[in-house]
Amino acid sequence: MEIDKLLENLAVISQILKTPSLTNQIDKNPNFGKKIKEFETLVEKVKLQHGDFSASDEDLPELLNELYLSIQEIDTYCDLNLQKLNFLEDLRPLS
Repeated sequence: MEIDKLLENLAVISQILKTPSLTNQIDKNPNFGKKIKEFETLVEKVKLQHGDFSASDEDLPELLNELYLSIQEIDTYCDLNLQKLNFLEDLRPLS
């Protein structure tokens, strides 16, 4: 498995989650902040597992599944916030 590539991609996601627009959302919605913290914790676990050659490879699929679910929750939250802006499609200038 390409864990190094995965870790690179997770680092990019982590950077995106630290953008000002999303940090403002964290201030407004503590549950979203918890989801971000859970994601960051799972990323750290993957890093530790990858660096620890004595760790069991059997734990990795479960950890990756948890990471997948965490990303899905964050994605769902972001999608819901984008849907709130759908009304902007119907705005037309007054003429």
